[in-house]
Amino acid sequence: MAALQQKLSGVFPPVMTPFFADGRIDYSGLDFNIEKMNESPLGGYMPLGSNGEFRSLTDEEALEVLAHIVKKKAPGRTVMAGTGRESAWATIEFTKKAADAGAEFASVLTPYYYVKKMNDEALIRFFSDVADSSPIPVLMYCAPGFAGGVIISAKAVSELARHPNIAGMKDTSKEDIADYVKAVPAGAEFHVLAGSISKYYYGLTVGAIGGILSIANYLPAECCEIKKLFDAGKKDEAEKVSERLKSITERATGKYSVSGVKAAMNLLGYKGGEPRVPVLPLKPHELEEVRAVLKEEGFLK
Repeated sequence: MAALQQKLSGVFPPVMTPFFADGRIDYSGLDFNIEKMNESPLGGYMPLGSNGEFRSLTDEEALEVLAHIVKKKAPGRTVMAGTGRESAWATIEFTKKAADAGAEFASVLTPYYYVKKMNDEALIRFFSDVADSSPIPVLMYCAPGFAGGVIISAKAVSELARHPNIAGMKDTSKEDIADYVKAVPAGAEFHVLAGSISKYYYGLTVGAIGGILSIANYLPAECCEIKKLFDAGKKDEAEKVSERLKSITERATGKYSVSGVKAAMNLLGYKGGEPRVPVLPLKPHELEEVRAVLKEEGFLK
């Protein structure tokens, strides 16, 4: 397996940033989570994404969060950090700082403030400029739900995949992930990762090599089991585990986004903490709903 593919294979939790009720970052809780997750066969960690509430952090806080994860991660684990900003210039400047802090890959969300202008031409220019100047390989992040509906087209992927410093993409869209895999030109070292548990197993069947999965923040070993079984040729068993985790997400945490994931983490022995305002923690009845699903699935007594 090529070195780049090896670094991007497997499961990566989009690391949550735990906050105290007063809004301060719980760095000791973050350290605890990484040390606990190190016990699972994760491929690495992806801080400063949507689950990490990166838009709610100052740049200084973001770099401190990254530094804690780099320090606490187990040897050999890959760290990819969210560095996307609304201009190529700002993205490049923050990516350089993230690289200095220990990030090995930059996960770059599509810009979207000027959503009507974000066509293929603009996105190709944006990602090309970022990749030209980034000191670390770039992963494009297609997440229209967090980016004003902006989608990276398969056509744009077919061109950007040729760039020597664009290593792949994370797909959290409603597009068919197979179209992105098929768009990669022959010989290009470009890899597609699923951005949700709903896409993960299917993604593996069509050529994706890994997943950046929110549910891996509280059930990391179970997420890793999917690829382990898949790689061993036990596809029916892998799909069964996948369907179970998809069901948990659909019935509990998924509908509550970041707040739901943090609640599940708190219930299962992690330090999820609270979200930072304006995101609000779960109401008591919502928390009980999450608890009931986890109990029903055997994760809580």
